[in-house]
Amino acid sequence: MTDRANLLSYVERLAPFGDREAYLWKEGVRWRRRTYAELHRRIHGCAAALAASGLKRGEHVLIQGPDSPDWVEALLGTLQAGGVAVPLEPMASADLRARVAAIVGARIVIGPRGLVPPPQARLIEMGSWAGAPPGRGGASAAGSGATAAGPDDRAEVIFTSGTTGEPKGVVLTHGNLISDLAPIERGFRKREHLVRPFGSLRFISTLPLSHMFGQTMNVFLSLTMGFTVVIVPPRPREVMEVARRKRAWGLFTVPRLLDLLATEVRRNLHERGRLEAFEARQKRLQGRPFYVQAAAFWRVQRMFGLRFRLMVAGGAALPEEVLRFWRDTGYLVIQGYGLTEAAPIVSLSNPFDRTGASVGRPMRAVEVRLGPGNEVLIRGPNVTQGYLGSKEKPTEDGWFHTGDVGEMDPSGKLLIRGRLKDVIVTSEGENVYPVDVEAAFDGLPGVRAACVVGLPVEGGDRVHAVLLMEKGADPMAAVERANERLMPKQRVRGHTVWTEPDFPRTAIGKVRKVLVIEKVLAQERERSPASGAATTGAGAVRRLVAEVARADPASLRESTRLVEGLGLGSLDLVELSVALEEEFGAGIPEDRLAGATVGDLEAIILAPPSRVPATGDRPPGEMRPPAEPRPSEEIRPSVEVTAHRPLRVPRWVRQPIVRAMRRAFQEIAIVPYDPHYARPEIRGLEHLKGVAPPYLLVSDHHSFMDSGLFLAGLPRGLRGRVTPGMTTRYHGVFFRDTPGTPWQRFVQWIQVRLVQFFFNAWPLPETGAVRESLAYAGELADAGYSPLIFPEGRHVPEGTTAPFRGGIGIFARELRLPVIPARVEGTAKVLPERVYWPRFGRTRLILGPPLWIAPDANPAEATHLIEAAVRRLAPAPAERGAPPPAIGGM
Repeated sequence: MTDRANLLSYVERLAPFGDREAYLWKEGVRWRRRTYAELHRRIHGCAAALAASGLKRGEHVLIQGPDSPDWVEALLGTLQAGGVAVPLEPMASADLRARVAAIVGARIVIGPRGLVPPPQARLIEMGSWAGAPPGRGGASAAGSGATAAGPDDRAEVIFTSGTTGEPKGVVLTHGNLISDLAPIERGFRKREHLVRPFGSLRFISTLPLSHMFGQTMNVFLSLTMGFTVVIVPPRPREVMEVARRKRAWGLFTVPRLLDLLATEVRRNLHERGRLEAFEARQKRLQGRPFYVQAAAFWRVQRMFGLRFRLMVAGGAALPEEVLRFWRDTGYLVIQGYGLTEAAPIVSLSNPFDRTGASVGRPMRAVEVRLGPGNEVLIRGPNVTQGYLGSKEKPTEDGWFHTGDVGEMDPSGKLLIRGRLKDVIVTSEGENVYPVDVEAAFDGLPGVRAACVVGLPVEGGDRVHAVLLMEKGADPMAAVERANERLMPKQRVRGHTVWTEPDFPRTAIGKVRKVLVIEKVLAQERERSPASGAATTGAGAVRRLVAEVARADPASLRESTRLVEGLGLGSLDLVELSVALEEEFGAGIPEDRLAGATVGDLEAIILAPPSRVPATGDRPPGEMRPPAEPRPSEEIRPSVEVTAHRPLRVPRWVRQPIVRAMRRAFQEIAIVPYDPHYARPEIRGLEHLKGVAPPYLLVSDHHSFMDSGLFLAGLPRGLRGRVTPGMTTRYHGVFFRDTPGTPWQRFVQWIQVRLVQFFFNAWPLPETGAVRESLAYAGELADAGYSPLIFPEGRHVPEGTTAPFRGGIGIFARELRLPVIPARVEGTAKVLPERVYWPRFGRTRLILGPPLWIAPDANPAEATHLIEAAVRRLAPAPAERGAPPPAIGGM
């Protein structure tokens, strides 16, 4: 135990870190930061808001929302105000929220805007509090009661589901949590002098804050040690990109993501023809010191950045094959074992002990022994004393039955071999209780009975429903109806129709699930590849493709090409990629979509998440297979999906010397040049006065001169920070979209570099890598630049506006910038197509009032809104021939 009396000491020790970054996270494609000083003030601000809402000491506060620093402030602010935190998962239903609120008697819910609180509760919008100086206002009043909290006072109630299917709250006290964290903190203090010279150490985290493991790593331990937590979605390619760009030292995650990252590394090496040599070297250097392996595998190190060294995994079993992959590549891996009732850590492995696959020795304050059937039993001050409102005792003679089967090796390290309990632990580290899923089938037409089991996959189980159906009933329809009632982690990933009159049962009528699982697995082994295809999954894929392409789903065939056959452009592919990710959880990069057919897309989406398709082109990300996934060995797309080639983005143009030279050229050449030939009239500058830059400028497109009109016509402080999107259509060889000769590559290299240097242009590809382009646009916005996009995708005749590409809505939503609609006129007459020197003429640049696109806006609706705003800027017919007035002050 440390000198901490309660968890509030974690709050008070934040201030000394001052302006050091506590959290980095993305909103859309924009990076945000929160310092320790800001976090400290805002925690007190949250406590003040809770006190002003009438929160009393010991009252429960529900917290539900996306993972962010605001969530951390809600948790610690609740403790600071003397309350008890009750975290809920972001996707928890309104029904579950209401039931939990009724059980704990919560009068306050902290959640995002739009969340509907239970009838008896009021909503405090997450992040709405201002930073209050410590010791002022409501924070001190609330804190006076909170600082008296003792080790036995409640800190959190974590709700799971019990055997009855009703919410079951695990009560964790201040003492439970402090005793669990104390040994790690003591070990860090002894070695703190070795870490401090490095300053702020950045660690990426994909762990959810509503789970105790996520809170332990992202909040209590990281803030104690002064780390910077970089919150990232669990998508392999994004994790790798952020690790490089943010120079992270390590990763906190679940085993499933480590498996996907290993697959992504192998895929990259395979594309470069180095996979066989890599695997041979792994075997040759097996057992050597990690720093020797790291030096030998420098190509892998470059994928994550040279600082990246540590991986901490928990929440589910880490497959030994995945553990060996990372160990043998020179990385230090820590795997933890625990459970919510243990607050949550029971043991942690030693990253420098690179033998075996144990979960390490028990924490110093925790006792572990094996009970009947080798069940793991634990005892210690970290173990919960009970469940809220339940007479059920969690311990027997002081020992908690974990339900896990384990063994102890001669050195005292714990190995986990399986589960005794009925609970399903998914490969994402989520606990799913079969009774909850079975209840979702109750009353559905045609379903006589349902038995839900966990079928083994790499690193965990997948939720599988075995159904007794009425004759002629549709089992897939029943699964779809049940999934509508379930949370994402609970949804059925596969189903089997039981052909016998009833399930095998015990003498008291309980289903013998062991026998059910054995038969289901045998059927899956015998099933022919063709029968495993999920037609409903394929139908969902075609539905999404048809919506983006505005085509009839019945007209799509497996051989239909997304680009050539349906005419999808770059922004259309962005829209399709995002739709697939939201629907199936599959993060498929646009470069893979560019050369794909509908059949290729179906094969990728329907592939089981734990395997790579036979072509070696499984996309990274959380793959969410349909009810009946077909075996990966049979997935062979007719056309190989495009291999990933990183987009060449021009970060070099933002170097200070390059920026200064470009600005000088623009002021000397472009600013006088355009008014001389084009005599522009600029309207609508007043719309920029009330909104601070950067902006997202969106305009119609008539000529190559359009970008220059913005650079010449906007105010001086803004025009130097306008950065137009540049099509890759005319330089496909340079951007590796099309093959070409070395001479073509050299000529296009010169052309692209000149355009990037003089105009600060960034690539907006026609078909592939648009997500990377979007991410780079976010970088530009973070640096204060205003992206300029022409969403028509081509030059259109004067006086007309072509339909905008659907992806502009995604750019507007993800960039989180005020959208300035614009219209240009006359540029096609001054610089027509295939003319290389301008003519004298008159032009207009019209700016409209800013638009704000909500973070959760539908991309199609956002596109329609922006297009309508640009169309409204068209002048009246009588104005079109009128000479523009003289321009002053430009």
